[in-house]
Amino acid sequence: MQSIQWDGNQIATPGAYRGIPLAVYHRPDLCVEVSTSSSFYRNLNKSPAHAFERSRFNPAHVDDAEQSESMALGRFVHAAVAGEPFDHDCVLRPATVGGVAYQGNRKEWRDWKAAQIAAGKYIMTPEMVERAKGMIVALGKFPLVQQGILGGAPERSLIWRNKYGFFEKARPDDTPNDSGDFVDLKTTKSVAWRDLQKAIVEYGYVQQAALVMEGATALGLPATSFTFLFVESNAPFCVRAVTMKDEDIARGHALNELARKTFLQCYQSKHWPGPGDDHADAEYIDLPDWYRKSVDDRVKFALRENP
Repeated sequence: MQSIQWDGNQIATPGAYRGIPLAVYHRPDLCVEVSTSSSFYRNLNKSPAHAFERSRFNPAHVDDAEQSESMALGRFVHAAVAGEPFDHDCVLRPATVGGVAYQGNRKEWRDWKAAQIAAGKYIMTPEMVERAKGMIVALGKFPLVQQGILGGAPERSLIWRNKYGFFEKARPDDTPNDSGDFVDLKTTKSVAWRDLQKAIVEYGYVQQAALVMEGATALGLPATSFTFLFVESNAPFCVRAVTMKDEDIARGHALNELARKTFLQCYQSKHWPGPGDDHADAEYIDLPDWYRKSVDDRVKFALRENP
């Protein structure tokens, strides 16, 4: 795979780019025309209003002042696996700032934290670094990792123009050199089967996988499968690799296509409706089937507690 070194300017030519900082990658003006990514499409699942509020399409958008521990930990592990130096986009929280030991509510520490986030840095505590080491060691011992599952090009930004005329972006953790088998590394609380299924649904990972494969196809790269490599963020740091089935990737493609149409309609009309804005009157709402059955069983058998 031939990749293009990003020159710091807006992108006009589709391709697989290297060297684009993560914070820059997420900007809608990275390309000479408007661009979208998987994270925006997945936010559309809640509603256009929610997606717009959190996006840089919103002129009043304000970057989050907070930064979750899971975000920082995940970013550190991703950078380490990609072979990047610690200070590439992470920073270790010092013992003191301005001679003041750590106190999150002190002005010195609030200002320091705000400066790091503004600079695109993810803050790591010594305890988080130790956990990250455990995750990296566990990954290194995992058979598929030893066999080279992460042996492709790390963190390439795939950028292409879709059939509607606007740019799309995808950023797989590992772009294969010739196999077409894409891999994305995810940190998680648990690699138990049900927990992974829940995470894939909750975070819209199937849309992310589908968009990567769409981008690869648009750029003439082989795209045959998509595997998530999950590692737990706490001891014992278990690792599990799961490959998405073709029929579910197809569902991700369908959701992405729906998101494209929704985005284009909202972007052109400058109207980003919320979940209930399309209904002038009150709507009927159904109890979920699982709860209906629970109630029916409880009444039928005169149970004192929910079954």
